[in-house]
Amino acid sequence: MLRRAVEFMRENLERPLSLDDIAEAVERSPSQLARQFRAGLGTPPHQYLLVLRIKHAQQLLRETVQPIAEIAVASGFSHQEHMTRMFRRLGDTTPAAYRRAFQN
Repeated sequence: MLRRAVEFMRENLERPLSLDDIAEAVERSPSQLARQFRAGLGTPPHQYLLVLRIKHAQQLLRETVQPIAEIAVASGFSHQEHMTRMFRRLGDTTPAAYRRAFQN
């Protein structure tokens, strides 16, 4: 079940996903999904999804010249500022600084 939930998240990174959406995809209640996620992966589904989005954005920043605003949307963030805040929170850097580090 957790594998299916993570797969669903990966396949739908670019769109807004609620706990209800993920739970429905794996045929569980939202509370049951949240409990199983925490027990199996040690983190709530929303936090796991955020990390997946950051990793996807990092890959795009390393491998493409796509504008950062486009990468933000392609990674499921509502806008570039949202992605930048999450980058800082989780990685202590900005998307632009992350990209520069891989251009050298």
